[in-house]
Amino acid sequence: MSEARFKLLRGGLLITLCALLLIGCGTTSPRLASEFTGRETHPDPEVETHIRRLEQASILAQQSAYTASLTLLSSIQVQRLPEEFIWLYMEQVAQVGLTLGEGQLTLERLTTAREQLERLTLAQEYAYRGWRASALRLSGLIPQAIEQRLFQAQVATQEAQRRQAYQELWQDIDQLPGETLQQQLFLAQQRQGLLADLAAWFELAVIKRRALDTFEEFEPLLIAWQARWPQHPAQTYFPEELRQLKSLIEAQPRHLAVFLPESGPLAEAAQVLREALIAQQLEHLQQGRSAPSLTFYDTQQGRTLDALYQQAIADGADLVIGPLEKASVDLLESRRSLPLPTLALNYGNLSQARNPQLFQFGLSAENEAHQVAQRAWEAGFRRALVVTPEDAWGSRVADSFIEHWEALGGQIAQQQRLNNRQNLDASLRQLLEVNLSQQRHQRLIRLLGQRPHFVPRPREDADFLFLHANPTTARQVKPALDFLLAGHLPVMATSSVYAGPYRHQRDQDMNGIIFNDIPWYLEPPTPLQTSLAEAWPHKMERYGRFYAMGVDAYLLAQRLQVLQALPDSRLNGATGRLSQQNQRLVRELSWGEFHQGRARPLDPRSLEHQPLVEQLTED
Repeated sequence: MSEARFKLLRGGLLITLCALLLIGCGTTSPRLASEFTGRETHPDPEVETHIRRLEQASILAQQSAYTASLTLLSSIQVQRLPEEFIWLYMEQVAQVGLTLGEGQLTLERLTTAREQLERLTLAQEYAYRGWRASALRLSGLIPQAIEQRLFQAQVATQEAQRRQAYQELWQDIDQLPGETLQQQLFLAQQRQGLLADLAAWFELAVIKRRALDTFEEFEPLLIAWQARWPQHPAQTYFPEELRQLKSLIEAQPRHLAVFLPESGPLAEAAQVLREALIAQQLEHLQQGRSAPSLTFYDTQQGRTLDALYQQAIADGADLVIGPLEKASVDLLESRRSLPLPTLALNYGNLSQARNPQLFQFGLSAENEAHQVAQRAWEAGFRRALVVTPEDAWGSRVADSFIEHWEALGGQIAQQQRLNNRQNLDASLRQLLEVNLSQQRHQRLIRLLGQRPHFVPRPREDADFLFLHANPTTARQVKPALDFLLAGHLPVMATSSVYAGPYRHQRDQDMNGIIFNDIPWYLEPPTPLQTSLAEAWPHKMERYGRFYAMGVDAYLLAQRLQVLQALPDSRLNGATGRLSQQNQRLVRELSWGEFHQGRARPLDPRSLEHQPLVEQLTED
């Protein structure tokens, strides 16, 4: 067990013991009564202690006191439990561990308990494989979760169970990033026996991804797949969403109206979006792909949005891209309906969609903060330091990170807002509480009357530092941490720290910082990206992310119906892996780290405790 996790459990034990005192006279459910009530006290006092802990942990779980229950379950030595109680222990661990999102801890406890049982019934094996799959998924080990779902389907004794296992298997496969999916397909093609069956499922997922990118390829690819795998279970348990794709493909828009300003403060960004939309359209035409026509409308000519919509309808448009101004998106968001389906290029202020025809897409830093929190939690971090600018932008991102982090169960050790009046070194000293260390030194001098050897020490109760700052500020963070003897502290950041691949000369001081950003910057350049960089090199330096956004907007306009009808679908875009939630497009970003002054794709092992990973994936 990791040291951080052990401390968390040890710290929670006192809470659990207090909870036990409070529920000492509580009643149990009928099922618990059948397991514990009326049993004879075990002759071995130590064994009896562990049985009682299991009983009390079960009561806590029944009362939804899941954290206290899991803490108590983790204190049980499974090898001390009689065999008839081990399966109940596994049920309780799975229930509370998965409810709390503690994937790694659940795997550890389940694996230890399984070693104490010589064999399982088919029903138990089905449940056990499902628990492992869910825990592996929570731990970010999706390929291993997929294998467990396959094993689970094989031991199912009921048709409904088998269908459910295959549905879960498909959903896990559908979550894999494109590169990982191709790697897993290659590995499955080299395997023998049961695991070789995964190749057909991976091929189906590849076909779906290619269909989302290029509709014209879907039907011929599917026909070839059916001929190649005539007896495969995937034929029987064929994903329903793939059945819907054909009809959705036939209903795609043919004419796109684009609402963008040609003057005002957003004019330059709008021009970049316009160039990206046209470039993406030309590339589709050159490749023989579906390429809806584009008509542009100036939102700054004094015409109302209603007038623009009426003109677009008269011109034969099927769908609107835009507007870009946030105030205009707020206005559309307040309406119950729109004349045409619309992909706005910004986000409004309402948290819940009211208008079924309005979709919203943008480069949200708040979304990036959510993903940093999720990735940090999956890495086993639990206590965060937060550094953001002292302005509205920084406040929104900080609030977004903290809200998501605390919802996961994380804690904020301390938060620091940077301003122009206080230098970064002073801010980090305060954040790391180095000043408190210095104050303790001064008290010792007064008490002892002499100056003992002293090295100021930073706090040690934080697992990582969340950073949202511009590149100039971000370049000072790692050197300052090193100076304050906190260079070992992991730093995880939003894309704001990265100026892009064209300005890497000064990024040497960011070595070791992990951040999320768009694939456009962290993956090999596409031919379209290269041609845009050649055509507008200076604009690409400043507006690279807007070019990526324009490229994705053209693709999304043709895929909105698919993403709405198939909510689990993902689209590999220039700004991320795209999906929609509550009619807002969500970007799943790529991960990078700075190494020798350059950004490179993140090595997954940078955030893993490798011996622990190997232990968790053992079967």
